[in-house]
Amino acid sequence: MTPAFTSQDLLLSTSLAVYMATSIIFAAVRWGHKCEPFAHHTDYYYPAWKALVLCYLSNILMAPSIWMPQETDAVLQLRMLLILASPFFCAILLFSYFGTILGSSGWRRPVYALIVPFAAMAIFSTVLVFIPGTQLQGSFCRAFFAVGGTLALIYIGCYVLAIRMIVLELRRSLEEEYSNPNDFPRRFASGILWIPLVHLAVSLTGAYVGSVASLAACLLSLSAISVVFLIGVLPPHRSADVRSLEKEADVLPEDRKDEIEKAVRHLVEEEKAYLDQHLTLTSLARSIGFNRTYVSAVLNERLGGFFVYVNRCRLAHAARLRVERPDISASEIIDSSGFSRTTYYKIRKQLEG
Repeated sequence: MTPAFTSQDLLLSTSLAVYMATSIIFAAVRWGHKCEPFAHHTDYYYPAWKALVLCYLSNILMAPSIWMPQETDAVLQLRMLLILASPFFCAILLFSYFGTILGSSGWRRPVYALIVPFAAMAIFSTVLVFIPGTQLQGSFCRAFFAVGGTLALIYIGCYVLAIRMIVLELRRSLEEEYSNPNDFPRRFASGILWIPLVHLAVSLTGAYVGSVASLAACLLSLSAISVVFLIGVLPPHRSADVRSLEKEADVLPEDRKDEIEKAVRHLVEEEKAYLDQHLTLTSLARSIGFNRTYVSAVLNERLGGFFVYVNRCRLAHAARLRVERPDISASEIIDSSGFSRTTYYKIRKQLEG
């Protein structure tokens, strides 16, 4: 006969049930709700929505402690998942969202590498809970948590790398080095970074203290953080209007597109506007006297987009300088080609492979 719940068991069970319900609601809302009219371009305006859904649904694996809060294995499994899940979620979501926005394929490698060990540990620990007897004890328990703790440190390292990526891009953006400022959500990036940090601190503190009170406080705090996070990510945070770009590209007559392209090429290539480190799409459109949306549409359709076009011109200029003036240094070539020293090598790698 299963013993009745104590007040502490009930506290743990209830707080976990609240967190489970919050996670499921979060996943359902993120899956089913996309603010109109942005729903037609979900992957652009909500680049990490699939990762959000998967992360929050994976919290269901913590459920055994809802109906078995008195079982040692169930509580230890819950602690293990808290240790692993928070750094895993933080790294995955930041890489998925900002890696996609920055157009870097490199973010996928750490994401894929993180998923396999997390899934293995999460499923393995859940299976142990349902095997009769106490499996997580003694030397096995210590080894189990040693492996989990090591994985958590790796995930925290990946989280730090993701933060570094975002901070560097914020710095470039604030210094007006970002070639298309409408693509990078500066305000959202600045405001969102504290949430993963708090999530990590709360999860790891609750898991390592391990008492019922600390676990309950941890789970209820994570529920509140999830609500704040959901409110923050519901609206899109990318300001470029994909719908307008598509619409304007379709309605512009070809002779009008030719006229815009000719004006762009004249200013950028012949007058060498690309040498201005702070050249933006807005300033380019203003200089040639055309609507910014029209200019952006033509650039996307015919020249690969503003970022690609301008930086290819800069790279070509740098290549010419290396041939024509072999005596000057690499830093002088970079400075003379419209790049900043912090962006040249990244852009060169991105555009030239």
